Amino acid sequence: MQIHTSVEDTSDQFFAELRRKIYTTPKSYLDLINLYLSTLDVKRVEYNTNRHRLATGLKKLNDTNKSIAELKIKLTELQPMLAKKSEDLKVALVRVNADKLVANEKERVVSAEAEIVNKKAAEAKAISDDAEADLNAAKPELEAAEAALKSLDKNSIVEIKSFPNPPKAVLMVMEAVMILLSEKTDWNSIKAVLSDTTNFMSRLLTYDVSKTAESVLTKVRKNYLSLAEFEPNDVGSKSKAAKVLCIWCLSVSKFQIVIKKVEPKKKRYEEV
Repeated sequence: MQIHTSVEDTSDQFFAELRRKIYTTPKSYLDLINLYLSTLDVKRVEYNTNRHRLATGLKKLNDTNKSIAELKIKLTELQPMLAKKSEDLKVALVRVNADKLVANEKERVVSAEAEIVNKKAAEAKAISDDAEADLNAAKPELEAAEAALKSLDKNSIVEIKSFPNPPKAVLMVMEAVMILLSEKTDWNSIKAVLSDTTNFMSRLLTYDVSKTAESVLTKVRKNYLSLAEFEPNDVGSKSKAAKVLCIWCLSVSKFQIVIKKVEPKKKRYEEV
């Protein structure tokens, strides 16, 4: 109330000196009360927060002092035990030093053996890396052939099967494929294999050349792959599918040569 009345008095003085009227209304008084109440609430919250912090801090200090007192009692009780442990430690140190001498000798022996093992490991890694390099050099071509196979659809296979009398280039490629798959090479037998398109494609994609007999590959190379006309672009002019199968046969042959070259290196690696 005093604030409100003082504003009224000052308003009169302001008007007397500057001839400007300032009005104080009942609402101004109510706003002043609301401001006071809100400020009071803020200060109460601030007070309660500080009081809670102080109380919590005091509790923690009391708990800490209590814990310290308990620890002092325990330390006093543990003094004899600590003294005994100290003596036991001295004895243990003597024993450890003796064991250390033995361990150092064993470490010397182990280090010498480790040097031998590391040398053999390095030799084995060199052999392995060499073999891996050979395989990696051939893999891109084989992977390219597999990618080409995956690009074939059933219609492309059906196209080959539909030939009543296939072009010489197509028959040549299909005979080579059948020999690698251990199938008969007459045209009726070839069409029978091609009739199950899904199974035929699966056999090509999962073909394990490492399990193919050397005699089979020798026969394919001698009778087909060595021919000048066994060339993908030439075959491709007759049939797109036959071109892909031609590439596959060549890739299988080259990959088998690499595997054969790598095999002795694998044996050397196992021996090392």
